[in-house]
Amino acid sequence: MDGMQKNFNVTGSCNPAKHYMVDVAGKFEQVKTLVDQGAYFAINRPRQYGKTTMLNLLAQHMWALKDEYVLVRLSFEGVGDAIFRDEREFCPRFVQMVARVTNRVYPQESRLALELGKGVGDMEALSKFITAWVERVERPVVVFIDEVDKSSNNQLFLSFLGMLRTKYLDQDAGVDATFHSVVLSGVYDVKSLKLKIRDGGETKINSPWNIAADFNVDMSFGPAEIETMLAAYAEAMDVAMDRAALAERIHYYTSGYPFLVSKICKNIDEEAVGQNPDYDPRHWRLSDIDWSFRWLTRENYTTTNFDDLVKNLENNPRLYNLAYDILFGTKKESIPFSLLEPTTNLGVLYGLLTERNGRVGIHNLVYEQLVTNYIRAKCAVAGKYPSADLHRDYYDNDRLDLAAVLAKFQDFMREHYSDRDAAFLEREGRLVFLSFLKPIINGKGFMWKEPVVGDERRMDVVVTYGRQQKEVVELKVWRGSSYHQAGLQQLSDYLDFQNLKTGYLLCFDFNRNKAYKTEILTFRDKRIVAVWV
Repeated sequence: MDGMQKNFNVTGSCNPAKHYMVDVAGKFEQVKTLVDQGAYFAINRPRQYGKTTMLNLLAQHMWALKDEYVLVRLSFEGVGDAIFRDEREFCPRFVQMVARVTNRVYPQESRLALELGKGVGDMEALSKFITAWVERVERPVVVFIDEVDKSSNNQLFLSFLGMLRTKYLDQDAGVDATFHSVVLSGVYDVKSLKLKIRDGGETKINSPWNIAADFNVDMSFGPAEIETMLAAYAEAMDVAMDRAALAERIHYYTSGYPFLVSKICKNIDEEAVGQNPDYDPRHWRLSDIDWSFRWLTRENYTTTNFDDLVKNLENNPRLYNLAYDILFGTKKESIPFSLLEPTTNLGVLYGLLTERNGRVGIHNLVYEQLVTNYIRAKCAVAGKYPSADLHRDYYDNDRLDLAAVLAKFQDFMREHYSDRDAAFLEREGRLVFLSFLKPIINGKGFMWKEPVVGDERRMDVVVTYGRQQKEVVELKVWRGSSYHQAGLQQLSDYLDFQNLKTGYLLCFDFNRNKAYKTEILTFRDKRIVAVWV
């Protein structure tokens, strides 16, 4: 490969000259069209979701057309809080920032800004400066403000946005001149910021940006887009791969979350040698993607992205409870999805939640595994569940005997839980099982919870052990024989997906006269080991 070798980037913005990147030409054109149309809008997406990378691409495009546009690219990150102390501090500093960021590409316009900005000391004077400057520039002026969250809880900044809103409306009425387009970038939706007004902590909803156009560009990566990044890597590194199949598998685990897409690939490129004994650097396989998912979600590893995810759950009890209900709840009805519901909306802003067939779901399988690990570990530290003893019966010639594990779990439940615990177990029984299973497979195995859409009363758990063994356990609340038959069909279908002929069914029965029993069933071409607890 000519020049510097590229890599998969998971920190900061991506640069096509340095990094393997998804081809985002389609997304770029959609955002560029909004700018060309003179829209004011906000790119509010979760952390590490490609916002700054998109702004960089737009900036490169506009700088190349400097005779047609003037771009003012700003960020209040790192400028400190003093700038927001009062108008006398903010307004002249804003003029100075405009002059500074335009000096390299537009030196004449930069000098003009300093000239016209002399004496600006309040919001009214700043408004007049903007009018005079854009009229003298005689080209559309586009403003980008990145990391807007850093200042969005400040009354002065919101007053500034309110001033831009007024100027935008007055320009449409033909009585003022202002910026052609303004693009704000951050996690939160600036159209509905919560703003602290008084020292007493009273809050209100302020909408300084209700002129904003809807930003409906899908910033996640679809399989076809992921394939473009794999193609670039395969060509550069002379690696054989079924790009379409690998892209589909990456999307299966990540749901196209940009950071996770790059991280799955980065793990294989940089860490598989020495960590994955089955890895062939000359040929990427589906098993490499599976390994990377397990490697990424191992419990002795974290990233700033994952730390933020846990922090958001720790700081928002309602969000934690909602995530718990999605992952472990046994409600008869799924949780409907609505962005009007504040907790759901917050989860979407953080990248944790998404809509799945009209219901609330965890955004991707990586996050499902991480949050499951986090909740299980949190319960373990609190000593919430009795611990399981290890037995030689669990292992047979370096294989995990899952039937023996389920038999021991049946004994465990009979010993530690009684009928009076039914309400507790209906909510937490499946978490009890994961806590029981974890030390048994620890070190040589891995387990993850599959997303289940449309039936939150069941859970599919995939267990791998050693280099080759894979098993599937369906956890289900017993609700009668007809429901049981439907469960067998669901398990059979999922075993087909995993290319397995044997499966396990763990039934939680909360009837008072329940029987602790085990049955070996044949369903279609599958052998099912069913255990009741």
